Amino acid sequence: MSAKSILKHIQAITFDVHNVLLTVRNGAPHQYARLARQHLGVESIDESLLRTNFIQAFRTLNIKHPGYGVRTNITSRQWWTFLIEYTFKDYHLSSEQLNKLSLIIYDEFAKGELWVKHPEADEVLRELKPKKTLGVISNFDERLESLLEQHQLRQYFQFILTPRNCGAYKPQADIFNRAAKLAQVKSNEHLCHIGDDVKLDYQGGRAAGCHVLLLTKDEHADIDRSHTISSLKELINKFS
Repeated sequence: MSAKSILKHIQAITFDVHNVLLTVRNGAPHQYARLARQHLGVESIDESLLRTNFIQAFRTLNIKHPGYGVRTNITSRQWWTFLIEYTFKDYHLSSEQLNKLSLIIYDEFAKGELWVKHPEADEVLRELKPKKTLGVISNFDERLESLLEQHQLRQYFQFILTPRNCGAYKPQADIFNRAAKLAQVKSNEHLCHIGDDVKLDYQGGRAAGCHVLLLTKDEHADIDRSHTISSLKELINKFS
């Protein structure tokens, strides 16, 4: 059976958000450095060092407090405070400075202007909405609903699933199962997830029995090319 034939059976499509529908303007390290300079007067910030620290902290916290602490009794604000403390560990900021910066960064990233909407998002979602049930499955925190509203994207989706509102997170099967239930599809194989992360989106979705299209510009030797897209606009033809 061809990929096109398989996709004809899809009744619902879910989307990841970060780096699929929305991207941080100029990248998170750039914004972190800008806010530290602006509010704390910290100069000579090495953005590449911030990026390295950020990635390491993100990986560590996702192991220690997965889903932004949804099952380990911390708030998402606390989760991000831990991350920001580690990201700036080389700058020897005081506890007061770190607390101030953490609050500022968290609140600033809730503002739509710090995020760029994918240029194809509206066209694609507008085209798909009459044909399929659309939803979001994203490892994001409580700020997601507002960000989607600010970018006029919330209108396209029947449901939004995040660790903080459903208690599960990618790559767990539970969050994909919940999406299939909310979309009222016959089974998970009738749901297609669109994401950019091999482990969280592709492997997680397929392990849950969903079809997955990986948004990527790269070649992946262990992923069938029919399971990848290089632009969101390809979805219009695939689900026509």
